[in-house]
Amino acid sequence: MEEKGQVLTSGDISSLGIDRLCDQAGRQDATVACFYFDFATQKVQSPTSVLGTLLRQLVCGLEETPDEISQAYQSQRKAIGRRGPQLSDMVKMMQTTSSRKRTYICIDALDECAAGYRVKVLDSLNWILEKSLGTRIFVTGRPHI
Repeated sequence: MEEKGQVLTSGDISSLGIDRLCDQAGRQDATVACFYFDFATQKVQSPTSVLGTLLRQLVCGLEETPDEISQAYQSQRKAIGRRGPQLSDMVKMMQTTSSRKRTYICIDALDECAAGYRVKVLDSLNWILEKSLGTRIFVTGRPHI
């Protein structure tokens, strides 16, 4: 696709779509959370880190942090080794957060997610959708996956 002599990549088109969605979300009292997968950092882009990144963005879109989320983080801080919340905890927290206001979750370049993580990420997003009817998910990736 060309625009004024420039060739737009699928990543460019995805970014334009996400930018437009962010602009509209502000007018609709909605929140947007985005994650861009990167092949070069696959090993650190675990399902828990992906959901944690999305959750931080969603919480920032709220006027105040829900008590359930604050309590979950406080209890994990007291745990041995100060481990972070587990994937199931992250899913529950995202369900809580996304059920409070219209939510858009954007995942770019899913094909660059490590194959072993991809199913867990998609399953987690599906569980979020089951409890958060006002949530919409936008995913891009190459067709080979």
